[in-house]
Amino acid sequence: MKIRIKVKHLVIATLLIGAAVSLLQLVVIPKLQVRAAIQDYAAGAPGGKEAMLAAIDRATSSQRLELISEYMISYVGASPARGFDVYVGPSSVWSGSPQNENTRHWSWEEMLPYLLEYVADGPADSYRFRAATQLVQYYMGEGRSDQALGLLEQAEERGGTWRGKLMLERAKVYAQIGKSGEAMRLIERLEAEPASTDLDFSGSVVQFKAQLLVGQGKGEDAIQAVDRELKALEERIGQLKSELPDNEEFVPAKLEELKLLRMQLEKAMNGSGATVSGTVRRSDGKLLGRVGVFLRSERDVNHSIVDGEPYQIFTDAQGRYEFNNVIPGNYQLYLGLPFDQIDGWTWPAMNDDWIVVEDGDTLTETVTLRPLISIKEPVNEAKLTGATVKFSWEPIEGASYYALYGTIPIENGSTSSIIEDRIAQSEIALPVQSLYEAPSGFVSRDEDGRSVPDSATLLGFSNPELRYSWYVEAYDNDGRLIARSNGYRLNEATMGALPFFYLKERTLTAADRLMLDGRLDEGLAEYRRAYEADTQDRHSLYMITRIYGAQSAFNESAELRAESIAYLKALLKLVPGKKGVLFGLFDYYDSRKEWSEAEKYYEEYLKASGGITDGYTQSRYATSLMKQRRTEEALVQFREALKRDRTHRFVGHYLAAELYAGELLEKVAGLAADYPEIAPYDSHSPEWSRLVEAMAIEESEMKASYGQLLKGALEAYFDEDSQTLDAVGAPMLQAFVTALRNVN
Repeated sequence: MKIRIKVKHLVIATLLIGAAVSLLQLVVIPKLQVRAAIQDYAAGAPGGKEAMLAAIDRATSSQRLELISEYMISYVGASPARGFDVYVGPSSVWSGSPQNENTRHWSWEEMLPYLLEYVADGPADSYRFRAATQLVQYYMGEGRSDQALGLLEQAEERGGTWRGKLMLERAKVYAQIGKSGEAMRLIERLEAEPASTDLDFSGSVVQFKAQLLVGQGKGEDAIQAVDRELKALEERIGQLKSELPDNEEFVPAKLEELKLLRMQLEKAMNGSGATVSGTVRRSDGKLLGRVGVFLRSERDVNHSIVDGEPYQIFTDAQGRYEFNNVIPGNYQLYLGLPFDQIDGWTWPAMNDDWIVVEDGDTLTETVTLRPLISIKEPVNEAKLTGATVKFSWEPIEGASYYALYGTIPIENGSTSSIIEDRIAQSEIALPVQSLYEAPSGFVSRDEDGRSVPDSATLLGFSNPELRYSWYVEAYDNDGRLIARSNGYRLNEATMGALPFFYLKERTLTAADRLMLDGRLDEGLAEYRRAYEADTQDRHSLYMITRIYGAQSAFNESAELRAESIAYLKALLKLVPGKKGVLFGLFDYYDSRKEWSEAEKYYEEYLKASGGITDGYTQSRYATSLMKQRRTEEALVQFREALKRDRTHRFVGHYLAAELYAGELLEKVAGLAADYPEIAPYDSHSPEWSRLVEAMAIEESEMKASYGQLLKGALEAYFDEDSQTLDAVGAPMLQAFVTALRNVN
């Protein structure tokens, strides 16, 4: 059978097949390849980056820009506050955006041509702004400020709604390289333009302008600029409320930032800006480039880093950073690091590492990362059944002593507490009982609308079913932290032994099981029954004191606290010299003004501590002496304690003791300036020097009667005579004693 096909049909069929093949090669296969590349990259699969780069290079021009924006620009932070794996500071550590190792991290060599392409050819959108700021970060890190400025100016010329923000970034670059005059001219150009509908942006402009003005010694002008912006923001908020009464209340993020800035400016009204600079390095000499460095005020350190914080920068290739026009105040340094720079290393910063910036200061702060301490035992989920637990680790050069901490898992996290302090060697053997009775934190849970202690967490290290962990810190002769064992260990070379262990020496009692079931009151009753049956039952007695302590903390109940005292004394008989119990008894009798008992227990506490105490505890004792009118003794204690506690949280009491001893107000104002209180969790902490200066002016107006009035007010404070304190009469003295009532 013959099949006849006309030539024209054959040609058409051939053309159709060719078109189909072309469609497959030019459209379908590339789309499938792009889809596969996207899936591999998003999943962090090996080779995902390479597949994405190949997909970008094969894509059409419009699709190419789309891929660059979504899978490259979006994955890199536009500011130091975004894009790092880890953020580290003196009082907290947290992880940034999760990444799959290095499978989605773009190197600058990989990104550079694509970012430049997007700035040149991309639409005037947020991605172009982010690409421009990312390139600026790169150029500034390489010391190429001219290219950074040129790129921003080029991006501005293309217009769009992001023009103003690009101009602000250019002003920041000028300020960073010491050309504050050029920076101010750009700010004035921005202010001359029609008001922005982006209220946070207009606040950012004023925030930066205030820094420039302080750098010029124009603190009053800075306050006036902030006041004008605050007024404009509040008027705009009121207008929005009237226009959209049914909408949720809108509050720009910058509003609170500007209010806090104003408070800071008031303290530095007549001052000038400072410079804070330094280097970030490792102890092996390696300089760390492109690290995020954040100079954070005491009002900011109680939350994670946000874009609006004014002092944030990247280190250059030599690990250097520099902040100019810093407003006087109290600050802490924080770092933003990729995993590969922190893996196996730690920055041994301490909670009270504050940088006190004063008018015109030029300060140098070097940050040095040190290797994590290697631990030896117990490790790798060891099940410990003996009456003694041995902890050991590699010794650290320059360490004078070590502190050992235990970590207890809780829901959604963990809580750590000190097990033993001032360990002279790189090992210690402890009775397991001392771990059971180590002070440990506990969490709360909601019960009928009120917070109550979570009973399971009160067991601390006494639960044989929990997996615990531990870490150690090394300190030098001056009490400075120099190394620690806990930190990021992310590969085989840095992982080492795992610090996990179980305490299997004891078994759970009936009372313990009630606690694990969340039946706190029943657990307490069962512990009481067990203790009454056997007064040598140390665990039950300890748990009774733990439960009472937690309940009184939540309820602020004097009755519960009083009930616990007999049990604390009984525990002290079983375990003489237990520091936590001794301080608890001192605290109880001090609060009741039973001075001889308070003194007895403080002396026993000091003896149990080897004569060494911390600034907080010593300040508490000094306060007790002050209230007893043992003023000279109190002053000795306060002066020592203030050198140990860099937050100076008890400085108000120290000033009160100096005034009660007859010191002149002018001299006391100077002492207040020497020991500024740093209160990161209190936005209304007093500025003691100004309070005392105001009292000196008030004294000059009231003449001879002021000394008698001052002494009477202080005695009323010592005696907690609220009626007298509420009727002091002299406004500045009233403000001072009101501030005293909020100390600690």
